[in-house]
Amino acid sequence: MTAKTSGTNGKGLSAGELTTRSQAFLQYLQDLSSRGERATEEQLASLGMARTPYTVLYEEGSCRVLSYEVLGERNDAPPILMVYSFINRWYILDLQPGHSFIETLSRAGHKVYLIDWGIPGPENDDLDLDYYLEKVALRAVKRIRRAEGGRRLTLFGYCIGGTLTAMMAALHPEHYAGLVLLTAPLDFEDAGILSLWTNPKFFDPEKITSAFGSVPEKILHASFPYMKPKEHLARNRLLFENILDEKYVRNFRSIERWSTDNVPFPGRVYHDFVKGCYQKNQLAKGEFRVGDRTVDLGRVSCPVLNIYAKNDHIVPCATAERSAQLLAGTKTWNHPYEASHITVTVAHPIRETVWKDTLDWLRTNTTRRSN
Repeated sequence: MTAKTSGTNGKGLSAGELTTRSQAFLQYLQDLSSRGERATEEQLASLGMARTPYTVLYEEGSCRVLSYEVLGERNDAPPILMVYSFINRWYILDLQPGHSFIETLSRAGHKVYLIDWGIPGPENDDLDLDYYLEKVALRAVKRIRRAEGGRRLTLFGYCIGGTLTAMMAALHPEHYAGLVLLTAPLDFEDAGILSLWTNPKFFDPEKITSAFGSVPEKILHASFPYMKPKEHLARNRLLFENILDEKYVRNFRSIERWSTDNVPFPGRVYHDFVKGCYQKNQLAKGEFRVGDRTVDLGRVSCPVLNIYAKNDHIVPCATAERSAQLLAGTKTWNHPYEASHITVTVAHPIRETVWKDTLDWLRTNTTRRSN
């Protein structure tokens, strides 16, 4: 989404123009208040979001694996398995037609699958990463490979989803032909403001999980606006200035719907991830454990595309750059972009550049590694 301003900030407008804008802005706010906190499939459809066709290949507990229709002529590249974070919902990768990483991959002939972790309930409170990675995800990988004639997969992980895919590729390198990390942290030492906020001197994740089980979405996201407060406060001003621009409002609405469609974070995973990664940096040190296995990132053997944003406030550029050093057993291509954590995938025109570079890399580095 590109933000444009009128340069007037409300000044210099005629009374009629100001009234028209104000009425449209109030109508938007009324629509927003009636939308509800969590998006349903029907609501997403009504907003024109998450429209790339898919079927459900596999379900387990709150989780499901989505199998996307190939919209172009099927190519010979390995199937792609996308893994998203536990923090928000997956459809930021399939925001709108023409505004979708998944659709772009599909139109280029790639077969895309995606793990949707779902909306965890109290039954998820004590489930750890061993359950999510070594049971749900690993079973999904084996089912997909069986459906694809035994072909290896390319993993694609966004944010913490990228951290999870790196763990998956380290634990079972035999299953994967490539790995795409999209603004994903692997080294958590001095990893920006989240490292400060989770400093063990001041923060104990066990106090939250012991009180709530899974971390409620309202607690988890209450602090996010303070990461970039100026930008957060400017959002409504920009919306008001562009409220009569239908394309701007449509893009703004889709981002806002996604950013407020939050889900709880499974309690045991939250505790282990914060303590093990952010507070002890065990993944980078080769000490992080999933079940009874230690995750050694040096075991990742497939080629890696490391996409990151120079203005990322969640995964700082310096943090993302260190990933190549940790993935010592393979070749990593670093691709930095003039973007932020979210705009790297959704803002025009940078998203088109990211899409093209990713497609080029997949074609060059994974096509011959599928078996």
